Amino acid sequence: MNDTAIIACVLSPRAVNALARCDIKTVDQIRSSYPHELLRVHGFGMLSLRAVEAAFFPGERFDPEFGVPMVSRKASILSEDLSRHLRSAPSCDLGDLK
Repeated sequence: MNDTAIIACVLSPRAVNALARCDIKTVDQIRSSYPHELLRVHGFGMLSLRAVEAAFFPGERFDPEFGVPMVSRKASILSEDLSRHLRSAPSCDLGDLK
C-alpha cells in the first residue's frame, strides 16, 4: 500500500486535501510535521491530529495550551467585569414564578 492510500485510510478527505495543498503527501512528511506544522494547516484540526497520533504515533498525545488570543483579551476583561457585577448584585427570588 502506498503513502497516499495509507493517508486516505487514516484521515478524512478534507484533511488529506488540506495537507496536499501544503505539499504534505507522504507519511514521512506527516511524521516530520507533527504536531505544530500540521495544526498550522488550514482545514486540519485536532480531530485529524488525533487520527494521525493513533496511526503514526501510538501512545503519544499532543495537548496544545490554548490561551486567550490577543484580540479577545478586551472581551475577556469585559466578561470578568460583568461576572464581578453579577456576583455583587442582589439575587432575585424566582420562587413565585411557575
